[in-house]
Amino acid sequence: MNDLGFLLRNSQVNLGYKVVLTESNIPRIQSRKTTSTSINQYNIDRKPLQFGQSIGRAWNNNKNCKFDFRFLYLSKRVDDSLVRGSGDFRIPERYSFSSNFGYTFSSNTAQNIALSLSLEAGQEDLGSKVITSGLGLVWWPNDRFSFYLGLTYTDKEPLPGYQGSGNYTSFEVHQRASKLGWNYYISSKQKFSISMQWNLLKAFEDRFWEVDPSRLEYLNLVANPDNNADDIVISRLIFQACYRWEIAPLSDLLAVYTRESNLPGNSFFTFQDMLEQAWNYRIVNSLAIKFRYRFGV
Repeated sequence: MNDLGFLLRNSQVNLGYKVVLTESNIPRIQSRKTTSTSINQYNIDRKPLQFGQSIGRAWNNNKNCKFDFRFLYLSKRVDDSLVRGSGDFRIPERYSFSSNFGYTFSSNTAQNIALSLSLEAGQEDLGSKVITSGLGLVWWPNDRFSFYLGLTYTDKEPLPGYQGSGNYTSFEVHQRASKLGWNYYISSKQKFSISMQWNLLKAFEDRFWEVDPSRLEYLNLVANPDNNADDIVISRLIFQACYRWEIAPLSDLLAVYTRESNLPGNSFFTFQDMLEQAWNYRIVNSLAIKFRYRFGV
């Protein structure tokens, strides 16, 4: 049980150790932080669910430029959750490396541009690659307007999925996540904002595996059991436009327009076509207005 009394799963024993060293007496650098972590997770059958070590370091210089990296090593473990009670299987050792670079440029108090870049490279459960790259941009042309943009692309190969009866299919996954928005402060009491988030995932059937439920072993590669493709597409978009007017303390008017879509799983089109369809084929199109007024002194 952790400090809040919440466990991620039942039948698990966790033991971890973390050391953080922060240094602020280095020339030309505001601070440098070094973090070392040890991870130990077991189930009640004493099988290792997660066992590894990580080390990372982060720098923040006097020009508000930030850079950090982290190296993670995970030793061999056992997966007892994906199988859903039909037999555990072994996962080989894995490595991962991640880094983030952020730079903030300020020409004066009325102009502010912040840029961030991130890269993470590692291995999936079956040993192959997973690469995630990200780009973030925040722009404040003045103190009444702001704009933000975030883009993330993930390439995974292979990602296992349970098909039942000890059979698994691994997928080659390409995922794009994007968010953008802007805020306009009409006055000290009025604000208008627009935000949009879109997640697109394409998973293509790659290889096929099976495991003997009576033995604890690695997944065994097998031939395609049928001619039916298990390719998956997930495309979800949400758009919101919000206006808020604070009439008085604890008295305000709020109007929110929401537009959502969730394309069917067989919608294999180009990136541009899927974005257009996600906008046009909506499943939620609503306008909500809330008025609150406080009576009395």
